Parts: sequence; C-alpha cells; structure tokens
Amino acid sequence: MPARHVTCRITIVVALPILGNLSCVSPEPAELPTRSRHSYSRYRLPERHPEMRRAPRRRLTAPSPAPVYEAAWAPAGRKISPRWTTIVIHHSATATGGAAEFDRYHRDANGWDELGYHFVIGNGTHTPDGYIEVGSRWHKQKHGAHCKTTGNYYNEHGIGICLVGDFTKSEPTERQLASLQRLTGFLMHRCGIPPSRLTTHAAVTGKTRCPGGNFKLADLKRSLAPAALASSLR
Repeated sequence: MPARHVTCRITIVVALPILGNLSCVSPEPAELPTRSRHSYSRYRLPERHPEMRRAPRRRLTAPSPAPVYEAAWAPAGRKISPRWTTIVIHHSATATGGAAEFDRYHRDANGWDELGYHFVIGNGTHTPDGYIEVGSRWHKQKHGAHCKTTGNYYNEHGIGICLVGDFTKSEPTERQLASLQRLTGFLMHRCGIPPSRLTTHAAVTGKTRCPGGNFKLADLKRSLAPAALASSLR
C-alpha cells in the first residue's frame, strides 16, 4: 500500500488578560519630528539632557595679577645666585611686544645671544595685561644685557625688568604696576635687595629716558614699604 501524507492543523487558543483601555494610535504626520536645520538639533538634544549640549564659548580674558605667581619666578632647577644686588626697571619704548619679540630683536639687531632682560611684564598686546614672562637669563641665573655702564656692574649684578609700553607717551597699566610690585617685592625678599637699590635705566646711565617720565619710581618704592606690601599680598 502506498504511503499517504496526512496534514493536521492545530489551533492553539491563548487567553490574554484585558489591559484596560489599551490602544495603539499612530501619530499624525504633524506629530513627527522634522529634520529641518533648526529643529533637528533640538530634537536630538532634548532639554532633559542639558549635559549633552555644547557649552557656550567663553571670551578669553587676561588673568589678574592678584594670584600668587612666586613659584614660577624661582629659577628652574637652580638656587637664586648671590650675585644680585640691584633691580633695574625699563620700558620697551614700544606700544606692543613681548619677550619673544624682544628676544628676536636683541639677537638680530644687537647681536646678543638671547633676551637681555630677566623679566618682561605685558600690557595686553602680545601677552595679557600684567602677565610676567620669565626670561631664559633668569632661569640660568645669568648676567643681564640691559644696562651697560663702565665696568658693566648693572648687567653683572642687576636684575632687569622691562614693562611693555612707551611711558614717554602713556602710563603703565594698573595690572602692570600691580605685577611689578609683586615681582619686585619677591626679588627684594629673596635676594636681600633693599629699596634703595631699586632703580631705573635712566637713573643709572643718564643717557636715556627709559622708562619714561610717566613711570614713577617713588610710587613703586612707597608701595613696597613693609605695611603697604603686606596689605597688597592679603
């Protein structure tokens, strides 16, 4: 007898619980998010995830000279030499600039091996207003190239600080003066330099107007009196 194939259809009925007023409603076309240029980013980054949004850009501002920067003023990997007996203040006699520009000028125009100053204090042009740049000579505790005299005493033993600006035409900024006060106070303390040994390029040589008539050395010395300096460092 030939084999026969029998097909059986089995129907299984499963009872499901009734879930209240459950309904499946397809959204109307108007409810679907659009991919327009304006709404797409809003849809992808909803308000409930503010951390996913890009933070607004901040405008760069010059740092205040108020924070203590003394750690950066110590020569890298060296002790401060006992050679320093005086501090000589300069201006750049330029409206703009910074340590890198002056270093290039000193090499190209003067034939020196590096920046002549030990420190440069910016005026907000090439570096932030009041920003103190530490020159390579200071890190090496090397003589300066900023105040030539007979015997070269002020280069050998003088710390050269240059404020960017032409103070025959304008005044130092408040931040420059605040930074200068803190820096000179630090150097005087660490090097044992008395206020009487704080001077200017013009006072030493008598051959230049540097740092200009709008720079007041007497005001700086008054600000470095023990009571005034202690108040500024609070």
